[in-house]
Amino acid sequence: MIGISERFALLNRLITRDVNNNTNTPTFSLYSKDEITTYLSNPYQYEKQLRRAVTYIYGASSHFRRLIQYFAGLSDLSFVVSPYRIDPASANIKSINRNYRKVLNAMSAMNVRTQFPKILTVCLREDVFYGTMWVTNDNITIQQLPSDYCTISTIEGNVPNVTFDFSYFDARSALLEFYPAEFNTKYSAYQKDRRNLRWQELDCPTSFAIKCNNDILDYALPPFAGILREVYDLEDYKQLKLTKTTLENYAMLVMTLGTDDEGNWTLDYNKAKEFWRNLDAVLPEEVGSILSPMPINKISFENSNTGDTDTISEAEQNLFTAAGVSSLLFNNDKASANALLLSIKADQTITYGIVKSIEDAVNRYVQAQSYGKNFKVTFLDCSPYNRKELGDQYLKACQYGLPFVSMYAASQGLSQSEMDCMNFLENDVLGLIDRFRPLQSSTQTSTSSSGGKGATDEGGAPVKDVGDLTDSGEQSREDGDDW
Repeated sequence: MIGISERFALLNRLITRDVNNNTNTPTFSLYSKDEITTYLSNPYQYEKQLRRAVTYIYGASSHFRRLIQYFAGLSDLSFVVSPYRIDPASANIKSINRNYRKVLNAMSAMNVRTQFPKILTVCLREDVFYGTMWVTNDNITIQQLPSDYCTISTIEGNVPNVTFDFSYFDARSALLEFYPAEFNTKYSAYQKDRRNLRWQELDCPTSFAIKCNNDILDYALPPFAGILREVYDLEDYKQLKLTKTTLENYAMLVMTLGTDDEGNWTLDYNKAKEFWRNLDAVLPEEVGSILSPMPINKISFENSNTGDTDTISEAEQNLFTAAGVSSLLFNNDKASANALLLSIKADQTITYGIVKSIEDAVNRYVQAQSYGKNFKVTFLDCSPYNRKELGDQYLKACQYGLPFVSMYAASQGLSQSEMDCMNFLENDVLGLIDRFRPLQSSTQTSTSSSGGKGATDEGGAPVKDVGDLTDSGEQSREDGDDW
């Protein structure tokens, strides 16, 4: 058991493994297409195998990895903190402001934009992210738990709790120091009663589970497990095309030794064989040669159909179609802007569903703190693909007096804490608002201050310089017409 000072050091510097004494190495298996079909026939029984299969394919297939990363990037995790269950008429402004700052500090300590995309990636790849928090005054680190030893048995505050299999540490007792103190306590209890305390629920709200398919809680079902067979098909087509291309690069020369009407050689056999050997000796490896007494016809298995399609491109399109996304997103030469935009919006709802589950877990933690019971965190349905559109909506609402300033700033990548701090820095500390002024133009000056060349009370546009006039404009000016 490590002391308080060592534990505090671990909270600020999370060690994930001891590389000098690392006895655990990840193992990978390339499952066959038939095995994948078997696993999909009973995902409850083969939960671990499916998880390991998608983890392997995530590293081995660039198409599969790009698909997961595409969905993970459909949310920029912008959020706003707002009051919750308060009466504005009787609220204590100082108290609200103080607690509001504490909630913002807690969200800053979570490093939302660096930690939460990892949760999205795991959920989209494996279906469930199991995590626990290391909490200090200035840092909240989320540690991923081994999925094979976790499950969901209860839901609290609309957030699944993690039930952990403590037999995990039977062969890994050295790893206990890399987990929060709660694991030490519960593992000691498990050692006293291995039968009844093997599976124990971790304390909430610091431990939580985020599930993509949250309508199926009994087992993990990777969202894109159904396209694993298409990934294998794509590799098969690539191998077939490589074999076909290799065969097409080969050639064969046939030297025919003729015979007369009586069946005798027209050339001495030994001399003909010597000529053939001389020819064969100078040919490259890709070209073969034979000596034959009879003509040889070419037999080809090439597809002579002029409308033949590229099987690899077709397999790639089938892969993304099976995933439920538009192939227009991935180097398709028939991309349509409107179809692409609608496809992205449809895909974004899948990612946003996971983000809302993360929101529930964050709010459960924040509202469990004394300073956060009257606040909630709301993640915006914002991504790099709709940032401008969403920002314009918020800006228009602000122009009509609605309280959407924080949401507008968040949609443009500026959190509430950064907005306050940058406003204070630029205006009060640096005085940039007084130092930087826009250049004066005719639209900003009156007639008297512009020397008669700016806007006038007579109507019409300002008088153009001679160099700015067209030929007809110069003629009109010479004729005395206003221009």
